[in-house]
Order: sequence, then C-alpha cells, then structure tokens
Amino acid sequence: MAKKKELTTSILVLSFFLMLSGVSPATENTGFTIPDPVAVVNSKPISKTAFELYAQQLRGKAKIDSPESSNALVQQLVLEELLVQEANKQKLADDPQVKQQFEMIQRSLLASTVIRRMLSESAPSEEAIKKEYDNAVAAMKSKEYKAAHILVDSEDKAKEIVAELKKDASKFAELAKTKSSDSSAANGGDLGWFTPGMMVPPFAQAVAKLNKGQISEPVQTPFGWHVILLEDVRDATPPSMDELKPQIAQMLQSKMVNDYLEKLKSGAKIEVTEIQVSAAAPAADATKDEKK
Repeated sequence: MAKKKELTTSILVLSFFLMLSGVSPATENTGFTIPDPVAVVNSKPISKTAFELYAQQLRGKAKIDSPESSNALVQQLVLEELLVQEANKQKLADDPQVKQQFEMIQRSLLASTVIRRMLSESAPSEEAIKKEYDNAVAAMKSKEYKAAHILVDSEDKAKEIVAELKKDASKFAELAKTKSSDSSAANGGDLGWFTPGMMVPPFAQAVAKLNKGQISEPVQTPFGWHVILLEDVRDATPPSMDELKPQIAQMLQSKMVNDYLEKLKSGAKIEVTEIQVSAAAPAADATKDEKK
C-alpha cells in the first residue's frame, strides 16, 4: 500500500506542477488540430490546455510533431487522470505526507515564480549585454601562434638538433621529418595556429617568449624534449557577440537574481537557529553494546 501511495503522490505532484507552473501553453506548428478536450475519463474532460502544458514540459525530451506522438501523449494523460481519480477515491489529498509534499511544491513554485516574473520584467538590455561583451573581449585579448616543433626523448638529442639548426635554420622541416617522434613529423613538425591554452604550460610559455622566426632552446614537457620554431603571431579572434550573447545574458540574469535576493535579505528580520551536532558515543561504550 505504501508503494501505491508513493506512486500516486508523484503523479499528483506532476499534475499539480503542470497545471500551476505558469508556463505559457505553446503548440508547435504541427499542421494538425488538437481537439478540446483531448479525452474524457469517467466524465472528467482533459483539456487542450492541459495537453499543451504537458507537451511544453516534455519539449526537448520528446517530439510532439505528429498525430501518433500526440495520441501517445494523450494516453499518458489518460493514465495520469485514472491515477488521480483513484487517489481522490482513496482521499490521498488528506494524507499528511501528501499535504506536506504539496506544501513543499507550493513553496518552491511560489519562490521560482517570483524570480521568473522579476526577470521577465527586467531582462538584461542590449546595451548591458554589449557592455559586458566589450569587457569580456578586452579581458580575453590574447595571441595566437603558428609554430613547428621537433620532439625527442632526451635533452642531449634536443641540444644536438639546436646546434644543427644554428648552422642552418632552413633544415628545420627536414630534421623534424627524420628525428621527431611526434605525429606532426610528416608535416615538418607543423602545429598550425593555436592559443597558449591549447598547449601544456612549459610549451606555451616557451612559445610566448620567442620572436617570430626564432628557434627555442630545448623545452621539457611531459611528452619529452621539444625544439620549437615560432613561425608567426597574430591577435586571437574573439567570439562574436551573437555567440556569447546567451552566456552573457545568463550571467547578467544570475547577477540580477543575487542582487534581488540580497535586497530581500537586507530588508528582512532573519533569525537562524544554530544546528546542534550530537556528540558521538565513545568507542569503548559501543564495543560493550556489541558484546551484549
């Protein structure tokens, strides 16, 4: 019986949330008509609005884009209605545990609705998003490097390669093909364009210190010993505002929520009772209890 109550309660909770969540009904441009009501169970109609709310909750998890998928959703609603009617017969709404869960859902729903309405009334402006984007681009200004390298397994080998290149730097690609153990060897050690964050720190730090056309001294990383040729440098191209706009808007909304909550706290009288932690029983007493 306990399991039956638990299942019925979860269905009630879902139904309660769907009907009161405040999500605006939205029907996809499906090309077919949803009747109203979509079903009648023991003389109790299931409205088109209830169907649309249910579909809205499933958006992204299930496609409601055909008569077949819509009918399958209606069958789920029919089963839910049968369980709700059974719950009403059992007067589960009067069960203290169910009442407590309803209260918890109501509290959560009211709290989230306050936040949602606050955000809808004061959404981040285009100017605020643009300003934040400009700040982000200024902060992320970095360089991109085009380099080639020769990877060997010892410092002595790397030093020998550096010595050869000091005599004739034009042999870099040839030496990479014959001596490098890296997969880039076939391309003369060419690594293409990269940002410092794409490389392990010792490699990135060594590249950043080189001038264009300069060859490094041996650089050790977890992969081995590198001899690096810096071929070119350019300013990194930042993401466009359209690419960053969703993240920036979300960040600004998070800040608005935090500021709103701080405002509520500053205007409230709050008394928090310290949680007391009970002392653990001595190990000796526990041993005695086990022997008994």
